[in-house]
Amino acid sequence: MRLLHTADWHLGRTIRGRSRLPEFEAVLAEVCGIAVDEDVDVFLVAGDIWDTMSPSPEAERLLYGALRRLVEARIDVVLVAGNHDNPKRLAAFGSLVDLLGVHVQDRVKRWDEGGTIRIERNGETMLIAAVPWVPEGRALKADEILGPEFESYQQYAEVVDGIYRRATKGFQGDAINVFAAHVFIDDARIALFDGSERRLHIGQTYGVAPAMLPGHAQYVALGHVHEPQEVLGAPNGAATYSGSLLQLDFGERDQQKIVRLVDLEPGRPGIVRAVPLTAGRRLGEVRGTFEEVVEHGSRLPDLHLRAVVSVPRPEPGLAQRIREALPNCVDVSVTYTDHAEEREEVPLSMLGPQESFTRYHEHRHGTPPAPEVLALFREVLDEATRAVEEE
Repeated sequence: MRLLHTADWHLGRTIRGRSRLPEFEAVLAEVCGIAVDEDVDVFLVAGDIWDTMSPSPEAERLLYGALRRLVEARIDVVLVAGNHDNPKRLAAFGSLVDLLGVHVQDRVKRWDEGGTIRIERNGETMLIAAVPWVPEGRALKADEILGPEFESYQQYAEVVDGIYRRATKGFQGDAINVFAAHVFIDDARIALFDGSERRLHIGQTYGVAPAMLPGHAQYVALGHVHEPQEVLGAPNGAATYSGSLLQLDFGERDQQKIVRLVDLEPGRPGIVRAVPLTAGRRLGEVRGTFEEVVEHGSRLPDLHLRAVVSVPRPEPGLAQRIREALPNCVDVSVTYTDHAEEREEVPLSMLGPQESFTRYHEHRHGTPPAPEVLALFREVLDEATRAVEEE
């Protein structure tokens, strides 16, 4: 049987407030086209289908449109809940679409009570042990979460390890066994905001070790990390993140987005190949003076741009001028070259609320807040302070 593995759609995500609806429509059409052209049997989404717990009607329409095409092509679909998804919404949705060959795993279930999804085609059987995101609040008691961080991270990993071990009890030797989960695996690569990479470890976030993934699965399909990558140290050697469909933020701007096609048969590791995606606008960054940023940015009209502008000192209206010159620029930040006129750096902990707000405004917009904005800030601050004092 052939499986298509994808994840982290984040339908409804914007880029600095700008809609990306046409991009999501295009990339979903591309992914569904790959599934149809490659004669896929099972289409698996490993979590974070939507970007928020309360998706907009447009974001819901995107999902329903994709499912319609897959159902019409007689492809079985498996949707696994991620940390951005609302389990109750997916449960209500799943009670209907299950009739159409769309299997929704909205919460952790016993393997013999819906936790293992059984799909039969052409004399073959695929068993998918699907485990949604396990919230730390449900995995741990409140006192464990509020206790020493390292201990709570380890306790979380142990709880999830137990869930994973029980989830695969329904696997059979003569079937194709697949494990799917939305989870952070220790040592996975993540992108920082500035585009550099680092590896994140248990003790810095809630996650599990690669050794905790089931070794008796022919393939392990993961979601949660946006950069496509293989999991180092996985027992079966065939555990991967498919990554997100679009470059969702500037830390992802150098990533090639993909889906994974996996050919599977009982008792053998899956044969995995990555299929690059081409739909959607890429993200880019231009740096330099105002003139350099405009010159370089004008050559990249098809990208969502972030501009990092170097100026001697704050210039009122600079961000607006950049956006007028580069309509596709969605983010502007400013660096100052005239160090002689820079204020003596004071730690944020020593600044008052108004000074902190002013510094943020200068960093974000390249200019101090206008008098009327500062007056409004003081008014809101006074109101909040009074409310606290009254309590």
